[in-house]
Order: sequence, then structure tokens, then C-alpha cells
Amino acid sequence: MFGTFIMMLAVAVLSSALTLALAWKWMRRSWQQELERRLREVHEEVGRTAENRARRAVADALADINAGDVLRDATWKAARSGSDLLSDRLSSIFGKRRRLESDLAE
Repeated sequence: MFGTFIMMLAVAVLSSALTLALAWKWMRRSWQQELERRLREVHEEVGRTAENRARRAVADALADINAGDVLRDATWKAARSGSDLLSDRLSSIFGKRRRLESDLAE
């Protein structure tokens, strides 16, 4: 009688452990797929943003071609764009508030 109870208890514990292990594996796989999808989206967004900012910096530099310090200004704008881009992406990765495009145009 006592041996049967122990056997039923062992089967129940093993069944629960197996269910928990399979559920954990399934959840981990779905979380990983979701994380990879989000990472691809962020990567694509960063690429588009970098391309747009680079075009804007080049266009601004060409528009300012008459100025005497064009190279210095263009370099400064490019560095600032890169710094803003990096700051925005790190903020989005760590879940902080994203800056508006109007803030970036300053």
C-alpha cells in the first residue's frame, strides 16, 4: 500500500517536471524568436535612420558650400548625427523614452 503511494507520487512529480521542462523549452524558443524579430526590426530602422541622416548631413554640407568652414561644419554635423543615432538606439534598446524627430532636427 505504502509502496503504491510512493510510486504514484513519483510518477506525478516526474510528470510535472517533464511538463515544466517542455513548457520552459517552448517558452524560451518563442521568446528567442520574438527577440530575434525585434532585433531585426531595430536593425532595419537603424539602417534607414542612418541613411536618412547621412543624406541630410551631405545635403546640408552641400547647401553650405559657400561657407568658409564647410569641412569643419560638415564633420561636426556628421559626428552629431552619429552621436544622436547611437544615443537613440541605446535608449530604445534599454527601453527609455525615444526622442522625437523634431528634437533631432535641432
